[in-house]
Amino acid sequence: MEGLNRESRQSIYYSVSFITASEWLSNTMKRLDFQRLMAENQLDFPQTSAGVRNFTFIRTEQSPLQVKTASLGPRVSSISISSERPVHNLDLFVKEAEVVCNAYHQTCLSIPCQILQCGVNIRHLYSCEDHAFKYLWESRLGQKGEDFHYLGRPVLGGGLRLFMPPLKEDTEPVQIEIKIESFLQESQKMFIETVFVWPQPRLLSKDDKFDPAFRLTKVEKYATSKVLEFILKPEPK
Repeated sequence: MEGLNRESRQSIYYSVSFITASEWLSNTMKRLDFQRLMAENQLDFPQTSAGVRNFTFIRTEQSPLQVKTASLGPRVSSISISSERPVHNLDLFVKEAEVVCNAYHQTCLSIPCQILQCGVNIRHLYSCEDHAFKYLWESRLGQKGEDFHYLGRPVLGGGLRLFMPPLKEDTEPVQIEIKIESFLQESQKMFIETVFVWPQPRLLSKDDKFDPAFRLTKVEKYATSKVLEFILKPEPK
């Protein structure tokens, strides 16, 4: 019997971000145009927050959503779209991310525009029959719980952190980071974070669009198949 219930998956965070060779959304009129275009596609943000070199649109009702634009340097800016504790599944977040990206593309970017980097972060929780770290340490890694006595005190939780560089055979190079650890707030929950970063610049022509749907679904598929298969691998003999 599996110690981790694969059917118990709970999505607790989605984000997609793009770094572009462009000025950030500092112009008030452009910000209003950007907000208007999102509203025309049923995406309203009751709250905003302005920093010295960033601006954030915030929605807390329904499913939380945050859109942040920021200056990262001279003619380098970023846009990130995230949802903390989303109420709905990934499909809705993808649709809303596409609305944001299309509006941003229309109001803020010159054509052609260079996308310097893009990234996706997805976090899941899974339920375990026992303490999640015990499952990971003993069942998955084949270690002994009593080994921790060398540390001189109880261990409440822990996990794995994995880094994978881009592969030469990748059509579009991508680096991957995975965190698999017990969730400190609920010891029988396993926290899994999957992060993809595409570091290769690409040119966005007049007829091209941002592609949050492709990137988000790619990371979700990897997290719910390959990462889960790695965790659920039969325990060592």
